[in-house]
Amino acid sequence: MAVVSGWGQVALAQEEARANTSGSGIADIVVTANRRAENAQTVPVAVTAVTGEQMRELGISSGADLNGKVPSVFVTSGGNQRNVEVVVIRGQGQTYLSPVGVVNYFNDVPLIQGGITAIQGAPGMFFDLESMQVLRGPQGTLFGRNTTGGAVLLGPKRPTNEFDGYVQAQIGNYKDREFEGAVNVPLIDDKLMVRAAFKKVDRDGYTKDVGPQAYGLSKVCAPPALGTLGSCTVSNGFAGKDYDDRHYWHARIGILARPVEGVENYLVAYYAKSHDNGSGFIPDDFRSHATGNPYDLSVATISAMAAYNVNNPGAPIGFTGAGIYAANQLASQILARQATLGPRKTAVNSDTFEKTKSWGIVNTLSIDVSDAMQIKSITGYQRLKQNYNWDLDGSILPILAQTPPFATPAASAEAPDWLVGNPGDSVNVANSSLFTQELQLQGSALDHKLQFVVGGFYSKQKPEGLQATGSFNAASANPGTFYAITSKAQAVFGQATLDMGAFTPGLDGLKLTAGIRRTWDKIDGSRYASNFVLDPVVLHRKLKSAATTWTVGVDYQVNNGLMLYGKVARGYKAGAFNYAGADFNQITAKPEYVTSYEIGFKSDFELGTVPVRFNANAFHVDYDGIQRAAAMNHPNGCDTTIGSAPGSEPARCDLIGNVTGLDQGAVTFNAGKARMRGIELELVVQPVEGLRISGSYSYIDAKYKTFIQNVSGSGLETRIDTCQGEKQLIYGVPQALDFSCIPFQVTPKNLININARYEVPLGDSVGTLAFGANYSWVDRIYNGSTTTPRDDIHAWMESYGKLDLSLEWQDVMGSNFDLRLFGTNVTDKTYRTNAYTGLRGASGFTQSLYGEPRMYGASLRYRFGASGN
Repeated sequence: MAVVSGWGQVALAQEEARANTSGSGIADIVVTANRRAENAQTVPVAVTAVTGEQMRELGISSGADLNGKVPSVFVTSGGNQRNVEVVVIRGQGQTYLSPVGVVNYFNDVPLIQGGITAIQGAPGMFFDLESMQVLRGPQGTLFGRNTTGGAVLLGPKRPTNEFDGYVQAQIGNYKDREFEGAVNVPLIDDKLMVRAAFKKVDRDGYTKDVGPQAYGLSKVCAPPALGTLGSCTVSNGFAGKDYDDRHYWHARIGILARPVEGVENYLVAYYAKSHDNGSGFIPDDFRSHATGNPYDLSVATISAMAAYNVNNPGAPIGFTGAGIYAANQLASQILARQATLGPRKTAVNSDTFEKTKSWGIVNTLSIDVSDAMQIKSITGYQRLKQNYNWDLDGSILPILAQTPPFATPAASAEAPDWLVGNPGDSVNVANSSLFTQELQLQGSALDHKLQFVVGGFYSKQKPEGLQATGSFNAASANPGTFYAITSKAQAVFGQATLDMGAFTPGLDGLKLTAGIRRTWDKIDGSRYASNFVLDPVVLHRKLKSAATTWTVGVDYQVNNGLMLYGKVARGYKAGAFNYAGADFNQITAKPEYVTSYEIGFKSDFELGTVPVRFNANAFHVDYDGIQRAAAMNHPNGCDTTIGSAPGSEPARCDLIGNVTGLDQGAVTFNAGKARMRGIELELVVQPVEGLRISGSYSYIDAKYKTFIQNVSGSGLETRIDTCQGEKQLIYGVPQALDFSCIPFQVTPKNLININARYEVPLGDSVGTLAFGANYSWVDRIYNGSTTTPRDDIHAWMESYGKLDLSLEWQDVMGSNFDLRLFGTNVTDKTYRTNAYTGLRGASGFTQSLYGEPRMYGASLRYRFGASGN
């Protein structure tokens, strides 16, 4: 068949690639970056691809495992949840409440995205894969959703015409117990095939709750409500509970049918569920407030918290006036105790947890219209439910607790577009569905010198039940912010590549590429803003945007071992609706745009008799309309009128004069412009038979051109550091302040990876030993969104290096068993993966999420069927 497209031929192509090389003796990897199966070395795109077997060798079982292993890619946690993985490519990722800049695809369908947390899909997506591909740079003229940063393509193993499968068990420290397996069954020879896979993971956490006694306390206090006293009881809190644990299972089935010649239908479905104790955030800094009060820690609460006098438990805390200095002294004492406990021990006053349930169905129908043309329909439907409880200040103090609401507001307060619910009904942080439909026409002409794709894309994500984000210690009568967001996207796209050899043989191998896309986005949403508000109202907004994006490029295949390329691409990402926390002046954010310029080469050659593969590229990105998130602390002042008239601005003051309500919380806004430029290098060398050494390096110089944020004073903050020095804030009066000098967020300047694998055959009756080592180094990262390093020193996450080792015994004593011993972070490096500073102005605390400690274990795999032969 002349047309080879999508994942339909990848499995066969990967098998052929193991036998074929690009002249260097290094096996090729097949990618689908251009919507057809191609040798990665001939594709003029910055793409890193690994097979499913290589993922196992490298220990890649989640997005976080990509850190340091892929150029210009860093994966951080989103929304205080380790399970929520936000992929950042070349400085572009996801900002709070906005669309993602890097889309994760599963079998060509974008995974469903959560609301507050921006989770994509569910835990366990990274197993039993044919390959994983990371595309860097704007996407959209070839397939799916439009993105500014790139895409991660997860291709599940397709059913084949052979009986095949495996089972695997793994044990490790922290009581790690994992099981996975897959079976492939051909039901009708080359007509109907099925593959099913399953994975279950259970592991204890490595961050322990040591209870209030470790901090010199005898009581645990519940969060206060709007200036009232939170109840305090003699308790050991949640001592003994472990955080950063892993408990999930994931099941998948694929059905491949070829009823007649030229027609193929591939259906794959998944179901995943997780439930763990949440992430162990460690408080590492505290900044005093002007009033002496952390967020809503009222006079009554402070005066009654005798048990919280760390230096003299049981004695009253002395304070002057409205809590001046008392809370600051208290928090500082708690922080000092935390420093002695280290990053693996903590104590919180909220019963934290994380729950996620997701399932999806993807159906791909391919019809060969002719030998040179194919129609493909890709249909997806996914559901996602998520709930959690956080302790946002990360301490034992009753300052900020993200308590999920479990009761709906009164029916009269619901917006017209909400699903009908009864007061008291259970709600989730996320409860939505995503429907996507993509139609493509792929083909070739001019004796295959012209390759083209044209198509259309549609998606709709809508609520399937009441959704809410928990209150920040709000009154029980107003338990949270309820919201209903429906987002739609429509697009038409097309891209063509022409080999100029179609006109004259002398230009054979010189290719021109052009692509274009038109996208229409619409967000329709409402929110019942009950956080802190005594007179809540419903806000409703519609946000529409449209953009034309494009790509143009040229590449030249100099010979079998060298390809040169250059391209320019325009990318676009839709705007955002600030439904979780907003002020009246910034309810929506506008779209952002990027223009990316890239040149590079891909080469295979030999140094003497040593095969070498070396790929390199350089890029420059202009970034406009950057979406950034910031905590908004009552920029409009305090309306002391309780019970505002309908339609007017609601009351925003608690009982002691702290401003609350719609102008509290984090909002996404358009900050300005930036530019990024850098280089990416990838190298593979095979110096002797059985030894493969590979490495990668990336350098990014990212810098804001402009960055303006409107900031006003509050009872909590009266001064702020800016690029023009410290500024006096005026209460209730926004000022346009310059932050263009701050480091670019979540963008490590340097990433280094070195990997070595040495296989020693010991004969058919013994098997093969394989030694693996992987070292990744990640440069320091600034995680502050709208703060300067002088003002937010803990926003800098230190650089770190991590060493992983493995020893495998394949075909143990000539059997179908494979034994693997592994260790990750074998030097037990302590490092941070997230610095949560966004609510520092509210709680006073900043917290950090630490990477996994040393992990080790063993796995035993049994292969049967074709894999066992």
